[in-house]
Amino acid sequence: MLFSLVLVTPAFANEQDNQELERLSQTGKVIYKDDEITVISFGNDSEISNAIFNHPNSVVNENGISSSDNIIMPFSSVTGPGGRASIVAGDSGRIVYWSVKPATAWPYHFSGLVKLRFYSGFKRDVVVGGMGALGSTVSGAVSMNKNNGGVAYLSGTAYALSGSRYRVLPGVSTTFRPN
Repeated sequence: MLFSLVLVTPAFANEQDNQELERLSQTGKVIYKDDEITVISFGNDSEISNAIFNHPNSVVNENGISSSDNIIMPFSSVTGPGGRASIVAGDSGRIVYWSVKPATAWPYHFSGLVKLRFYSGFKRDVVVGGMGALGSTVSGAVSMNKNNGGVAYLSGTAYALSGSRYRVLPGVSTTFRPN
């Protein structure tokens, strides 16, 4: 019995994290919608950003580069000199959540792109972004009406009021399952 609890507990924890993200995503503001996708902005809501950053599927790489071959590897969360960026797929396979926290204390504007690459060969690029201040985070979600599974990539740059730029390191990605 103890052995079964060890196996089942992580599954319940992951399910609770997915339910928490789903609950929090109801508070977002729809900024774009068409027949294929819905783009949601959570603004600089730290509770949602923390749920994305602390999600069990948010595999972290501290510098975005594999130490063995200097090859860029895919991770759902990357921390580097420009700050932290994360992208996590929802349990339903129909939504991906993203969050960015630039390493700046100045107000900033994040301008980014979520690239959806479906296993069927279909591609879709979604413009995302938002404004943040004093070390805050910016987050959002891209909801898909239908999909055959695929990979979502996050890229972009935060432009601080001081004139500095903070790029999302390459390789921030996650897979989403077909539904």
